[in-house]
Amino acid sequence: MKERQIMFKRIKSSLTPFQWFEVLAVTGFTIYFAAIDRESSWWYLLVSSLAAVCGIFCVVLCAAGKKSQYYWGFVNITAYIVVAWYSRYYGEVMLNALYYLPTQFVGMYFWNKHYSQTTGIVKCKKMKPILTAVLVAVSAVCIWLYHIFLSRLGGNATWLDSASTTFSVIANALMVLRYREQWLLWIIVDVVTVAMWVLAGDWIMTTMWSVYLLNACYGMITWTRMNRMENAVNE
Repeated sequence: MKERQIMFKRIKSSLTPFQWFEVLAVTGFTIYFAAIDRESSWWYLLVSSLAAVCGIFCVVLCAAGKKSQYYWGFVNITAYIVVAWYSRYYGEVMLNALYYLPTQFVGMYFWNKHYSQTTGIVKCKKMKPILTAVLVAVSAVCIWLYHIFLSRLGGNATWLDSASTTFSVIANALMVLRYREQWLLWIIVDVVTVAMWVLAGDWIMTTMWSVYLLNACYGMITWTRMNRMENAVNE
């Protein structure tokens, strides 16, 4: 009994009350929307729900600077590829299958290498202004070019799909490299992707990405605090 109580306390203390709220919100809404859905097939609802629940654990742990986010992320990405393919969001499919999935292993390597055993969180960095300006310019060009490509594939909401994909590529790279500015891009990605899934009429995915948006704002605050602590230690 004592061992169970200790284990429960460890699980409870692994996340903040706000982060547990995010997890429970996504899980609760996922169950609700899956239960009332009379149009989607059972397998689609199952895979969509799996993507949502694993996804929220992934982003919440990422915001907390925990390397265990990559284990949840692997399952989330695999399930999300199926959901995006079914909805004909080909940009999302290619992003997750050709980029997110391989970089899970790269990110795991870099986070392990720069992980503090004392604090139990990853060491983060702040981006220089010149690099930020370059990324903004490159992003604008890539969004335009990728929109043209997706339009020729016959995809849906190609401007939104292109913007989401482009910013996601950059944000994920910044996450692997441990830059706090990743969260600014994740906020943009989440806003765009929420709009995409609203248009698609998938309320499980809409809920998931809406909570992702809240988590991105929380992640920005948390990683800014982490960066200040890191700078204070190095001074």
